[in-house]
Amino acid sequence: MRILVVEDTLIARTMLERILRKWGYEVDSVSNSRDAMQCLIKEPIQIVITDWVMPGGDGPSLCREIRAQNFPYYTYIVLVTSLEGAESAIQGLESGADDFVRKPIQLDELHARIRAGERVLALEKVLQERNEELFKLSNSLLAAQKLINRDLETAAKMQQKLLPASASKCLNVTIDWLFRPSALVSGDIFNFFRLDETHVGFYALDVVGHGVSSAMFTLTLTRLLTPEIQRDSPLKRKLPDKPYYEIVRPELVMAILNSQFQTSTESWLYFTMIYGVVDTVANTIELSQAGHPNPVHIAIDEAARFIGDGGFPIGITEAAEYDTIVINYRPGDRLVLYSDGITECVGTTGEMFGDKQLLEFLEQNRSLPIHEVSKAMSERIREWRGDESYEDDISMLILEMS
Repeated sequence: MRILVVEDTLIARTMLERILRKWGYEVDSVSNSRDAMQCLIKEPIQIVITDWVMPGGDGPSLCREIRAQNFPYYTYIVLVTSLEGAESAIQGLESGADDFVRKPIQLDELHARIRAGERVLALEKVLQERNEELFKLSNSLLAAQKLINRDLETAAKMQQKLLPASASKCLNVTIDWLFRPSALVSGDIFNFFRLDETHVGFYALDVVGHGVSSAMFTLTLTRLLTPEIQRDSPLKRKLPDKPYYEIVRPELVMAILNSQFQTSTESWLYFTMIYGVVDTVANTIELSQAGHPNPVHIAIDEAARFIGDGGFPIGITEAAEYDTIVINYRPGDRLVLYSDGITECVGTTGEMFGDKQLLEFLEQNRSLPIHEVSKAMSERIREWRGDESYEDDISMLILEMS
Protein backbone atom coordinates (compact mmCIF):
# COMPACT_ATOMS: atom_id res chain seq x y z
CA MET A 1 0.00 0.00 0.00
CA ARG A 2 1.29 3.48 -0.91
CA ILE A 3 0.79 6.47 1.40
CA LEU A 4 1.22 10.20 0.76
CA VAL A 5 2.31 12.31 3.74
CA VAL A 6 1.54 16.05 3.55
CA GLU A 7 3.41 17.87 6.35
CA ASP A 8 5.17 21.24 6.19
CA THR A 9 7.48 20.55 9.17
CA LEU A 10 10.56 18.66 7.97
CA ILE A 11 11.19 16.81 11.24
CA ALA A 12 7.60 15.65 11.58
CA ARG A 13 7.47 14.65 7.92
CA THR A 14 10.74 12.69 8.21
CA MET A 15 9.57 10.88 11.34
CA LEU A 16 6.31 9.87 9.69
CA GLU A 17 8.13 8.59 6.61
CA ARG A 18 10.44 6.45 8.76
CA ILE A 19 7.61 4.96 10.85
CA LEU A 20 5.41 4.19 7.83
CA ARG A 21 8.25 2.47 5.96
CA LYS A 22 8.98 0.46 9.10
CA TRP A 23 5.37 -0.71 9.01
CA GLY A 24 5.86 -1.89 5.42
CA TYR A 25 4.28 0.95 3.41
CA GLU A 26 5.61 2.78 0.38
CA VAL A 27 5.78 6.47 1.23
CA ASP A 28 5.73 9.73 -0.74
CA SER A 29 5.93 13.02 1.13
CA VAL A 30 5.40 16.69 0.27
CA SER A 31 5.30 19.91 2.29
CA ASN A 32 2.17 21.60 0.89
CA SER A 33 -1.21 20.95 -0.70
CA ARG A 34 -0.18 22.15 -4.16
CA ASP A 35 2.60 19.55 -4.41
CA ALA A 36 0.22 16.99 -2.89
CA MET A 37 -2.32 17.47 -5.69
CA GLN A 38 0.36 17.21 -8.37
CA CYS A 39 1.52 13.96 -6.82
CA LEU A 40 -2.00 12.52 -6.58
CA ILE A 41 -2.84 13.45 -10.15
CA LYS A 42 0.37 11.85 -11.38
CA GLU A 43 0.27 8.65 -9.28
CA PRO A 44 -2.66 6.51 -7.99
CA ILE A 45 -2.09 6.92 -4.23
CA GLN A 46 -5.11 5.89 -2.11
CA ILE A 47 -4.14 6.90 1.45
CA VAL A 48 -3.28 10.48 2.37
CA ILE A 49 -2.11 11.63 5.81
CA THR A 50 -2.24 15.41 5.89
CA ASP A 51 -1.60 18.07 8.50
CA TRP A 52 -4.43 20.53 9.14
CA VAL A 53 -2.37 23.74 9.30
CA MET A 54 0.01 24.33 6.37
CA PRO A 55 1.19 27.35 4.41
CA GLY A 56 -0.55 27.84 1.06
CA GLY A 57 -3.66 25.83 1.94
CA ASP A 58 -4.95 23.91 4.95
CA GLY A 59 -5.92 20.27 5.34
CA PRO A 60 -9.71 20.70 4.80
CA SER A 61 -9.03 22.64 1.57
CA LEU A 62 -6.84 19.76 0.35
CA CYS A 63 -9.64 17.31 1.19
CA ARG A 64 -12.09 19.29 -0.91
CA GLU A 65 -9.63 19.44 -3.83
CA ILE A 66 -9.11 15.69 -3.72
CA ARG A 67 -12.87 14.97 -3.70
CA ALA A 68 -13.40 17.43 -6.56
CA GLN A 69 -10.97 15.49 -8.76
CA ASN A 70 -13.37 12.51 -8.73
CA PHE A 71 -10.58 9.95 -9.14
CA PRO A 72 -11.59 6.53 -10.52
CA TYR A 73 -10.59 5.03 -7.17
CA TYR A 74 -11.32 6.07 -3.60
CA THR A 75 -8.76 8.14 -1.65
CA TYR A 76 -8.80 7.59 2.12
CA ILE A 77 -7.82 10.81 3.96
CA VAL A 78 -6.58 11.06 7.56
CA LEU A 79 -6.39 14.58 8.99
CA VAL A 80 -3.73 15.30 11.62
CA THR A 81 -4.70 18.19 13.88
CA SER A 82 -3.95 19.80 17.23
CA LEU A 83 -7.39 21.46 17.28
CA GLU A 84 -9.78 20.37 20.02
CA GLY A 85 -13.57 20.18 20.10
CA ALA A 86 -16.37 18.87 17.93
CA GLU A 87 -16.41 21.82 15.56
CA SER A 88 -13.05 20.91 14.06
CA ALA A 89 -14.15 17.29 13.62
CA ILE A 90 -17.36 18.36 11.87
CA GLN A 91 -15.48 20.76 9.61
CA GLY A 92 -12.98 18.08 8.65
CA LEU A 93 -15.66 15.46 7.88
CA GLU A 94 -17.69 17.92 5.84
CA SER A 95 -14.61 18.77 3.79
CA GLY A 96 -14.16 15.10 2.86
CA ALA A 97 -11.83 13.62 5.49
CA ASP A 98 -12.41 10.02 6.56
CA ASP A 99 -10.61 9.99 9.93
CA PHE A 100 -8.65 12.07 12.47
CA VAL A 101 -5.44 11.75 14.45
CA ARG A 102 -4.75 14.38 17.09
CA LYS A 103 -1.34 15.72 17.96
CA PRO A 104 0.85 14.59 19.55
CA ILE A 105 0.43 11.50 17.35
CA GLN A 106 0.13 8.17 19.17
CA LEU A 107 1.79 5.66 16.84
CA ASP A 108 -0.49 2.74 17.80
CA GLU A 109 -3.51 4.91 17.12
CA LEU A 110 -2.12 6.04 13.77
CA HIS A 111 -1.40 2.46 12.76
CA ALA A 112 -4.93 1.45 13.70
CA ARG A 113 -6.38 4.33 11.66
CA ILE A 114 -4.33 3.31 8.62
CA ARG A 115 -5.40 -0.34 9.03
CA ALA A 116 -9.03 0.80 9.15
CA GLY A 117 -8.43 2.76 5.95
CA GLU A 118 -6.96 -0.31 4.28
CA ARG A 119 -10.09 -2.30 5.15
CA VAL A 120 -12.30 0.41 3.69
CA LEU A 121 -10.23 0.51 0.50
CA ALA A 122 -10.30 -3.28 0.24
CA LEU A 123 -14.08 -3.25 0.52
CA GLU A 124 -14.24 -0.41 -2.00
CA LYS A 125 -12.11 -2.45 -4.42
CA VAL A 126 -14.37 -5.48 -4.04
CA LEU A 127 -17.41 -3.28 -4.59
CA GLN A 128 -15.85 -1.71 -7.66
CA GLU A 129 -15.01 -5.13 -9.11
CA ARG A 130 -18.56 -6.32 -8.47
CA ASN A 131 -19.94 -3.17 -10.04
CA GLU A 132 -17.81 -3.82 -13.09
CA GLU A 133 -19.10 -7.39 -13.22
CA LEU A 134 -22.66 -6.14 -12.84
CA PHE A 135 -22.07 -3.62 -15.61
CA LYS A 136 -20.82 -6.35 -17.92
CA LEU A 137 -23.73 -8.57 -16.92
CA SER A 138 -26.15 -5.71 -17.45
CA ASN A 139 -24.78 -5.15 -20.95
CA SER A 140 -25.10 -8.86 -21.67
CA LEU A 141 -28.68 -8.87 -20.39
CA LEU A 142 -29.52 -5.80 -22.46
CA ALA A 143 -28.12 -7.48 -25.55
CA ALA A 144 -30.09 -10.64 -24.76
CA GLN A 145 -33.24 -8.57 -24.13
CA LYS A 146 -32.83 -6.83 -27.48
CA LEU A 147 -32.56 -10.23 -29.15
CA ILE A 148 -35.62 -11.51 -27.28
CA ASN A 149 -37.60 -8.39 -28.18
CA ARG A 150 -36.61 -8.77 -31.80
CA ASP A 151 -37.75 -12.40 -31.74
CA LEU A 152 -40.99 -11.42 -30.01
CA GLU A 153 -41.65 -8.75 -32.61
CA THR A 154 -41.14 -11.37 -35.32
CA ALA A 155 -43.45 -13.75 -33.47
CA ALA A 156 -46.06 -11.01 -33.16
CA LYS A 157 -45.95 -10.39 -36.91
CA MET A 158 -46.30 -14.12 -37.53
CA GLN A 159 -49.28 -14.28 -35.16
CA GLN A 160 -50.93 -11.35 -36.93
CA LYS A 161 -50.55 -13.23 -40.22
CA LEU A 162 -52.49 -16.15 -38.74
CA LEU A 163 -55.55 -13.95 -38.30
CA PRO A 164 -58.13 -13.76 -41.09
CA ALA A 165 -58.22 -10.65 -43.18
CA SER A 166 -60.62 -8.06 -41.77
CA ALA A 167 -63.90 -7.65 -43.66
CA SER A 168 -63.41 -11.16 -45.10
CA LYS A 169 -66.26 -13.13 -46.64
CA CYS A 170 -66.63 -16.87 -47.06
CA LEU A 171 -69.74 -18.21 -48.81
CA ASN A 172 -72.53 -16.16 -47.17
CA VAL A 173 -70.63 -15.28 -43.98
CA THR A 174 -68.79 -11.98 -43.50
CA ILE A 175 -66.49 -11.32 -40.54
CA ASP A 176 -64.61 -8.52 -38.86
CA TRP A 177 -62.57 -8.54 -35.67
CA LEU A 178 -60.75 -6.75 -32.88
CA PHE A 179 -57.35 -7.91 -31.60
CA ARG A 180 -55.37 -6.11 -28.87
CA PRO A 181 -52.63 -8.22 -27.21
CA SER A 182 -51.62 -7.20 -23.68
CA ALA A 183 -48.00 -7.90 -24.69
CA LEU A 184 -46.23 -8.28 -28.03
CA VAL A 185 -47.73 -11.75 -28.46
CA SER A 186 -51.13 -13.02 -27.40
CA GLY A 187 -52.84 -16.09 -25.95
CA ASP A 188 -56.01 -15.21 -27.91
CA ILE A 189 -56.60 -16.41 -31.47
CA PHE A 190 -59.58 -16.84 -33.80
CA ASN A 191 -60.30 -17.79 -37.38
CA PHE A 192 -62.99 -18.72 -39.87
CA PHE A 193 -62.70 -20.88 -42.99
CA ARG A 194 -64.56 -22.85 -45.60
CA LEU A 195 -65.13 -26.49 -44.66
CA ASP A 196 -66.83 -27.51 -47.94
CA GLU A 197 -69.17 -26.06 -50.58
CA THR A 198 -71.90 -25.19 -48.06
CA HIS A 199 -70.30 -25.05 -44.61
CA VAL A 200 -68.14 -22.43 -42.89
CA GLY A 201 -66.22 -23.17 -39.69
CA PHE A 202 -65.15 -20.64 -37.08
CA TYR A 203 -63.54 -20.59 -33.66
CA ALA A 204 -62.25 -18.28 -30.96
CA LEU A 205 -59.97 -19.48 -28.16
CA ASP A 206 -58.08 -18.06 -25.23
CA VAL A 207 -55.09 -19.87 -23.74
CA VAL A 208 -54.73 -19.32 -19.99
CA GLY A 209 -52.32 -16.51 -19.17
CA HIS A 210 -50.62 -14.34 -21.76
CA GLY A 211 -47.15 -13.99 -23.17
CA VAL A 212 -44.73 -16.30 -24.92
CA SER A 213 -45.88 -19.70 -23.63
CA SER A 214 -49.54 -18.93 -24.34
CA ALA A 215 -48.71 -17.55 -27.78
CA MET A 216 -46.68 -20.63 -28.70
CA PHE A 217 -49.63 -22.80 -27.68
CA THR A 218 -51.98 -20.77 -29.90
CA LEU A 219 -49.62 -21.45 -32.82
CA THR A 220 -49.93 -25.20 -32.21
CA LEU A 221 -53.71 -24.97 -31.98
CA THR A 222 -53.98 -22.78 -35.09
CA ARG A 223 -52.10 -25.33 -37.17
CA LEU A 224 -54.20 -28.16 -35.79
CA LEU A 225 -57.46 -26.33 -36.49
CA THR A 226 -56.71 -25.69 -40.14
CA PRO A 227 -59.04 -28.02 -42.09
CA GLU A 228 -56.59 -29.18 -44.74
CA ILE A 229 -57.71 -32.45 -46.25
CA GLN A 230 -54.15 -33.60 -46.94
CA ARG A 231 -53.57 -34.18 -43.25
CA ASP A 232 -55.50 -35.26 -40.18
CA SER A 233 -57.75 -32.62 -38.65
CA PRO A 234 -60.21 -32.79 -35.75
CA LEU A 235 -62.60 -30.73 -37.90
CA LYS A 236 -63.01 -33.16 -40.81
CA ARG A 237 -62.50 -36.90 -41.06
CA LYS A 238 -62.22 -39.35 -43.91
CA LEU A 239 -64.97 -41.93 -44.03
CA PRO A 240 -63.96 -45.54 -44.73
CA ASP A 241 -64.34 -46.42 -48.39
CA LYS A 242 -65.78 -42.98 -49.19
CA PRO A 243 -64.27 -40.40 -51.54
CA TYR A 244 -65.27 -37.43 -49.35
CA TYR A 245 -64.75 -36.09 -45.87
CA GLU A 246 -67.31 -35.72 -43.12
CA ILE A 247 -67.55 -32.52 -41.06
CA VAL A 248 -67.13 -33.34 -37.38
CA ARG A 249 -69.83 -31.99 -35.10
CA PRO A 250 -68.65 -29.19 -32.78
CA GLU A 251 -69.11 -31.13 -29.52
CA LEU A 252 -66.97 -33.98 -30.90
CA VAL A 253 -64.27 -31.50 -31.93
CA MET A 254 -64.17 -30.25 -28.34
CA ALA A 255 -63.98 -33.79 -26.98
CA ILE A 256 -61.09 -34.63 -29.32
CA LEU A 257 -59.17 -31.52 -28.29
CA ASN A 258 -59.86 -32.16 -24.61
CA SER A 259 -58.46 -35.68 -24.81
CA GLN A 260 -55.40 -34.45 -26.70
CA PHE A 261 -54.47 -31.46 -24.54
CA GLN A 262 -54.84 -32.51 -20.92
CA THR A 263 -52.75 -30.53 -18.43
CA SER A 264 -49.85 -32.32 -16.76
CA THR A 265 -46.99 -31.65 -14.37
CA GLU A 266 -44.95 -30.52 -17.39
CA SER A 267 -47.62 -28.18 -18.77
CA TRP A 268 -50.39 -26.35 -16.94
CA LEU A 269 -51.69 -24.67 -20.08
CA TYR A 270 -55.37 -25.05 -20.82
CA PHE A 271 -57.73 -22.96 -22.92
CA THR A 272 -61.29 -21.83 -23.38
CA MET A 273 -62.88 -22.06 -26.79
CA ILE A 274 -65.96 -21.77 -28.96
CA TYR A 275 -66.12 -23.76 -32.19
CA GLY A 276 -69.00 -23.56 -34.62
CA VAL A 277 -70.18 -24.55 -38.09
CA VAL A 278 -72.45 -22.43 -40.30
CA ASP A 279 -74.68 -24.38 -42.70
CA THR A 280 -75.37 -21.83 -45.42
CA VAL A 281 -78.09 -24.02 -47.00
CA ALA A 282 -80.06 -24.91 -43.86
CA ASN A 283 -79.37 -21.44 -42.37
CA THR A 284 -78.20 -22.90 -39.07
CA ILE A 285 -75.26 -22.36 -36.77
CA GLU A 286 -74.07 -25.24 -34.63
CA LEU A 287 -71.60 -24.34 -31.93
CA SER A 288 -70.02 -25.83 -28.84
CA GLN A 289 -68.64 -23.91 -25.88
CA ALA A 290 -65.69 -24.90 -23.66
CA GLY A 291 -65.46 -22.39 -20.84
CA HIS A 292 -65.32 -19.42 -23.23
CA PRO A 293 -67.50 -16.36 -22.50
CA ASN A 294 -71.08 -16.73 -23.76
CA PRO A 295 -71.38 -15.47 -27.34
CA VAL A 296 -73.89 -12.79 -28.28
CA HIS A 297 -76.58 -13.52 -30.89
CA ILE A 298 -78.00 -10.42 -32.57
CA ALA A 299 -81.04 -11.57 -34.55
CA ILE A 300 -82.36 -9.21 -37.20
CA ASP A 301 -85.67 -8.66 -35.38
CA GLU A 302 -84.73 -9.40 -31.76
CA ALA A 303 -82.71 -7.75 -29.02
CA ALA A 304 -79.10 -8.82 -28.61
CA ARG A 305 -78.82 -11.74 -26.16
CA PHE A 306 -76.24 -14.06 -24.67
CA ILE A 307 -76.43 -17.72 -25.60
CA GLY A 308 -74.63 -20.81 -24.27
CA ASP A 309 -74.02 -22.28 -20.85
CA GLY A 310 -70.25 -22.12 -20.40
CA GLY A 311 -68.91 -25.67 -20.37
CA PHE A 312 -65.51 -26.88 -19.12
CA PRO A 313 -62.28 -25.37 -20.45
CA ILE A 314 -60.27 -27.76 -22.56
CA GLY A 315 -57.50 -29.56 -20.70
CA ILE A 316 -58.92 -29.36 -17.15
CA THR A 317 -60.47 -32.83 -16.84
CA GLU A 318 -60.85 -35.86 -19.07
CA ALA A 319 -64.40 -36.30 -17.78
CA ALA A 320 -65.61 -33.07 -19.39
CA GLU A 321 -68.60 -33.39 -21.70
CA TYR A 322 -69.62 -30.92 -24.39
CA ASP A 323 -72.93 -30.05 -26.05
CA THR A 324 -73.86 -28.44 -29.33
CA ILE A 325 -76.21 -25.46 -29.56
CA VAL A 326 -78.20 -25.04 -32.78
CA ILE A 327 -79.25 -21.55 -33.89
CA ASN A 328 -81.54 -20.83 -36.80
CA TYR A 329 -80.54 -17.60 -38.48
CA ARG A 330 -81.84 -15.22 -41.10
CA PRO A 331 -79.85 -12.93 -43.35
CA GLY A 332 -78.59 -9.99 -41.33
CA ASP A 333 -78.17 -11.94 -38.08
CA ARG A 334 -74.87 -11.54 -36.26
CA LEU A 335 -72.88 -13.69 -33.87
CA VAL A 336 -70.22 -12.09 -31.66
CA LEU A 337 -67.43 -14.07 -29.98
CA TYR A 338 -65.09 -12.33 -27.54
CA SER A 339 -62.49 -13.05 -24.86
CA ASP A 340 -62.84 -12.23 -21.18
CA GLY A 341 -60.16 -9.58 -21.67
CA ILE A 342 -63.06 -7.32 -22.70
CA THR A 343 -65.61 -8.03 -19.97
CA GLU A 344 -62.92 -8.19 -17.26
CA CYS A 345 -61.09 -5.06 -18.42
CA VAL A 346 -60.67 -2.80 -15.37
CA GLY A 347 -61.44 0.84 -16.08
CA THR A 348 -60.27 4.07 -14.54
CA THR A 349 -62.93 3.73 -11.81
CA GLY A 350 -61.65 0.31 -10.77
CA GLU A 351 -64.74 -1.46 -12.15
CA MET A 352 -64.80 -4.19 -14.80
CA PHE A 353 -66.36 -3.50 -18.20
CA GLY A 354 -68.81 -6.34 -17.59
CA ASP A 355 -71.34 -8.42 -19.58
CA LYS A 356 -74.15 -5.86 -19.26
CA GLN A 357 -72.15 -3.01 -20.75
CA LEU A 358 -70.94 -5.24 -23.60
CA LEU A 359 -74.50 -6.30 -24.44
CA GLU A 360 -75.69 -2.68 -24.34
CA PHE A 361 -72.83 -1.62 -26.61
CA LEU A 362 -73.65 -4.29 -29.22
CA GLU A 363 -77.34 -3.46 -29.10
CA GLN A 364 -76.72 0.28 -29.51
CA ASN A 365 -74.37 -0.28 -32.46
CA ARG A 366 -76.28 -3.05 -34.25
CA SER A 367 -77.10 -0.78 -37.21
CA LEU A 368 -73.43 -0.09 -37.95
CA PRO A 369 -71.51 -2.19 -40.47
CA ILE A 370 -69.51 -4.82 -38.62
CA HIS A 371 -66.17 -3.21 -39.47
CA GLU A 372 -67.45 -0.03 -37.79
CA VAL A 373 -68.60 -2.05 -34.77
CA SER A 374 -65.10 -3.48 -34.22
CA LYS A 375 -63.56 0.02 -34.51
CA ALA A 376 -66.12 1.45 -32.09
CA MET A 377 -65.46 -1.40 -29.65
CA SER A 378 -61.72 -0.71 -29.80
CA GLU A 379 -62.28 2.96 -29.00
CA ARG A 380 -64.83 2.21 -26.28
CA ILE A 381 -62.56 -0.22 -24.43
CA ARG A 382 -59.61 2.17 -24.75
CA GLU A 383 -61.67 5.00 -23.24
CA TRP A 384 -62.83 2.67 -20.46
CA ARG A 385 -59.26 1.62 -19.67
CA GLY A 386 -57.85 5.11 -19.97
CA ASP A 387 -54.93 3.96 -22.13
CA GLU A 388 -53.87 0.93 -24.18
CA SER A 389 -51.99 -0.94 -21.43
CA TYR A 390 -54.34 -3.91 -21.07
CA GLU A 391 -53.93 -6.48 -18.32
CA ASP A 392 -55.22 -9.30 -20.52
CA ASP A 393 -55.44 -9.99 -24.23
CA ILE A 394 -58.50 -8.51 -25.92
CA SER A 395 -60.15 -10.11 -28.93
CA MET A 396 -63.55 -10.11 -30.64
CA LEU A 397 -64.81 -11.93 -33.77
CA ILE A 398 -68.04 -10.72 -35.40
CA LEU A 399 -69.86 -12.90 -37.95
CA GLU A 400 -72.70 -11.57 -40.10
CA MET A 401 -74.93 -13.90 -42.15
CA SER A 402 -76.28 -12.97 -45.56
